[in-house]
Amino acid sequence: MKSLSNWRLVVIILSSIILLNGCGFKDIDKRFFVVSIGVDLAKNSSKKYLVSLKFAIPKASRDSPTEFEIVSEKADSISEAVRIIKTKVDKEVDFSHAKVIVVGEEVVKEKGNAGIYYWFTRRRDIQAIAWVAIGKPTALEVLKVKPKSEFIPSNALFLSLGKDGSETPYVISEFLFDFKYRLIERGIDPMLPIIEAKKDILEINKVGLFNKSYQKLALNPEETKIVSFLRKREEKSANKITKGKIVVVIDTHKVKTKYKIHTPKGKTPYIKVNVSLEGTLEEATRRVPNEKLSSYEKAAEKTLNKEIRNVLVKIQKANLDPIGFGLRYRSRHFNNDDWEEWKRIYPEIKFKVQTKMQIEDTGLIE
Repeated sequence: MKSLSNWRLVVIILSSIILLNGCGFKDIDKRFFVVSIGVDLAKNSSKKYLVSLKFAIPKASRDSPTEFEIVSEKADSISEAVRIIKTKVDKEVDFSHAKVIVVGEEVVKEKGNAGIYYWFTRRRDIQAIAWVAIGKPTALEVLKVKPKSEFIPSNALFLSLGKDGSETPYVISEFLFDFKYRLIERGIDPMLPIIEAKKDILEINKVGLFNKSYQKLALNPEETKIVSFLRKREEKSANKITKGKIVVVIDTHKVKTKYKIHTPKGKTPYIKVNVSLEGTLEEATRRVPNEKLSSYEKAAEKTLNKEIRNVLVKIQKANLDPIGFGLRYRSRHFNNDDWEEWKRIYPEIKFKVQTKMQIEDTGLIE
């Protein structure tokens, strides 16, 4: 009799658990998945921002491309815009698949907008490994682009920024967690890739450099490549070298960068930057025999020394530090006075660049 009562109690408890409705759970068919997010300045409106969410619309067949829908809303904050967007769709908005955050060019250049970046890091359902980028002319125009090779919405951005597709030093990817870290850490400044919408193509070959609140400088493609070398993020590249009337292109497959900060007493402080590159001769306007490769190596070293130094000086004049020289200095000097000292000497510091180029061969042509 007692065992029967126990079984009845167990059945009642299990039935109660089964009948409970989880307040935070919804089936997958009742969710609308955001794949990318865009933030622009609102035009012709009393509101400040135009927030756009790109939703993936799944298809039953794997052979047909997946469609997408972009829903936008003007509001004074991202939170307000998202809540209004929820009234325009029939399913729960889910950010767990949002891998790309695009911020419009006008937003990043305007002072006082840094606070919007923290909204993304505060949300639990937005991945910290989402990529952040600048949209040109607007974030919405970037989200609208649908390359013909794309079968999944925003997959072209995923492949380009994630380096799973094209490998190039002109694309400097930035994760959300690293972007937030650079916004608050002393001694290293944020930088974001610039995505330009061109009809059915997304062009990514420039980078925008920030201080702690807004974009202060944009680098051209060749300068972006140099920054990529200095950060040791991409080794494959093509370097054009001119020697007299002969133009050659060196395809690099290995790049190593080291730097050291020197602060000798009574002398001007300087940063010694050593860059070593290895590659093959990919193209030449005239025949280049193997015995003359050393002369082209020296020409390449001379050209790269100048290019790298010019980029470092340009960044220094803007009082920016995306490489993290200040962070390196802080790691070896622990007093608050040392940080103030670094802010004083950085605008005056000199750069001594030494490159070493090794051309291994001339390809399949001897």
